[in-house]
Amino acid sequence: MKILAWDEKRGVMKLRVENQDDLWLLYNIIDEGDIVYAKTSREIKVGERSARKPMILGIRVKKLEFQPFTERLRINGIIIEEPEKYEERGFRGSHHTINLDIGKEIVIIKENWSKQTIKRINEACKKTKMKTMILSIDDEEVAVAILRDYGVEILFEMALRLPGKREAQRREEKMMKKLSEIANKIKELVKQTSIETLVISGPSYMREKIAERIKKIFASEKLKPRIYEENTSNGGVRGIYETLRREAIMKALSEYGIIEEAKLISELLELLIKNEGKVAFGIDEIEKMAKMGAIEKLYVIDEILHSYGEIRLKIEKIMREVEAKRGKIKIFSSIHEPGKQLKSLGGMAAILRYKLKNLS
Repeated sequence: MKILAWDEKRGVMKLRVENQDDLWLLYNIIDEGDIVYAKTSREIKVGERSARKPMILGIRVKKLEFQPFTERLRINGIIIEEPEKYEERGFRGSHHTINLDIGKEIVIIKENWSKQTIKRINEACKKTKMKTMILSIDDEEVAVAILRDYGVEILFEMALRLPGKREAQRREEKMMKKLSEIANKIKELVKQTSIETLVISGPSYMREKIAERIKKIFASEKLKPRIYEENTSNGGVRGIYETLRREAIMKALSEYGIIEEAKLISELLELLIKNEGKVAFGIDEIEKMAKMGAIEKLYVIDEILHSYGEIRLKIEKIMREVEAKRGKIKIFSSIHEPGKQLKSLGGMAAILRYKLKNLS
């Protein structure tokens, strides 16, 4: 994400989208009623024919659509401004969808920019984390994923189907063939996605064998990923999620949002288990704690930010209250496991500055 212009007085910000995580962030910070300007296209009738013409349109947002792990955000709304040369076409007042892609620029106008929203945008602009891929393998399966701020994108998973251990020679031959295929696939994916960090995990034998082949493949390459190895009890998709729980990997990849979320939800659950009275749940209870300035950390699942009506207004009020009293706010992705855990707790939770029993 890059801020190209920011007029705080008028509430106007111009941004450039640089990756998928930026699209996910915009999906969570653009609200119904906001005004956005972006380059788009619209069908125009010329004589008996019609064609799509590029133009910049301004729309008042009605809804947003984002499919995780894609490179497009759809912003639907009502046209409020069109280029002067198209005014006679009567676009104003009609519906239009802007498809926002990586590399595109967007102007967002809000009546109220919250401190939390500005903070999230600034953090996105400062992030320089390396693109990371995880390969996890055992003697039964393999899976490869790319790490995103908001979740884990599984690129592929495959069963190895090796002969039994009694057929030692056949098993070894097929295993070596499979490992070579996987290593070549990794080389191809690394180049396609500009991966800078590759984490290889799994039980010792298979992990070491595939790591050896991958390192050999990249030995003569000028641009090669930094490779980490991590021992896990599982391979495949289970192994990928197990890898993300390893302390060394969590430290190395600490700038990713999903790694931070895993740490924060662990802290929350630990306090909950200890029953120290330092955790609040439910909108009404959290609202009460916010007014008292008792909230140290507020966790909110992103799905709630896409709700409408009284609940949404109440949540926004709570967040403003927490910000005003110097509390910290973290928005969790509903895609990744920590977000799902928060959702099971009602979608909102707060860690308090002091125990509830001391509030009377």
